[in-house]
Amino acid sequence: MAQPQDQKLKSNFKWQAALSKIEKMEETPAGVFTSQREAERALSIYNRALEHLHTGNEDIAMIALEKLVATYPLFTDAAVLYGLSLGADRKYKDAELQFNKALLTDPDPANVEILRHLQAQACLCKDRDEELERSRRRNEKKLLPVRASLAQAGILERAAGSADGDGVRMASSRERDDLMRQINQGNKGSYSSSSYGSRNKTVQIISIVIIIAALLFFL
Repeated sequence: MAQPQDQKLKSNFKWQAALSKIEKMEETPAGVFTSQREAERALSIYNRALEHLHTGNEDIAMIALEKLVATYPLFTDAAVLYGLSLGADRKYKDAELQFNKALLTDPDPANVEILRHLQAQACLCKDRDEELERSRRRNEKKLLPVRASLAQAGILERAAGSADGDGVRMASSRERDDLMRQINQGNKGSYSSSSYGSRNKTVQIISIVIIIAALLFFL
C-alpha cells in the first residue's frame, strides 16, 4: 500500500496527487480471498479501475471500486483506492466513512497507520468544507436586506440565465447612469430648490447602498 510522504494533516491535502502515486498491483494480499479465481478477478478489477482513474474516467472507476469493496471488504488496497477517489471528488464524508470501514475489517497492522491518517485527513477536509458552507450562508443572509433595497432601487437585477431567479448581479455603470438620468428627468421642472435637495439625498442613499452591497459581495 502506498504511504504518504508527509503524515501532517493539511486542510488543502492534494487527494489527486496522492491518487496518482498509486501503482498497479501484481498480486493480491494473502488471506483475503477464498480462491485463486476470486483473487485474480479482484486484482483485474482493481487494476482496470486504477487505469480509469489515471485516464480521466473517474465515474467508471468509482462504480467498479464501490462494487469491489462491497464484495471484498477485506481488500484493504481497494478500500484505500476508493477512499482516495472519493476524496479527489470532494466527497469527504463518504471518504471518511470508507476509511473507517476499512479500519473495522481488522487490516494488516502495517496498513492501520495509513488508514487512520487518511480517515483523519478526510474528516479535516469535511469539517473545512462544512465551515465554508456555513460562512457562505451567513454572508448570503447578510445580503438579503441589501438585495431587497437594491432591487427596489432598480440597482440589482436577475442574472441572465438564472433558472430559479436566485442568481443576481450588480447593475452596470451604464444602467446606474440610466437610472440616475430617469430620476433627474422625472423630477426636472417639477420641484423647487427644496425638492432638489431631497432628490440629491435619494441619490446619495442609493450610492451608499451600492457601496455596502459591493463590500458584502467581496467578503
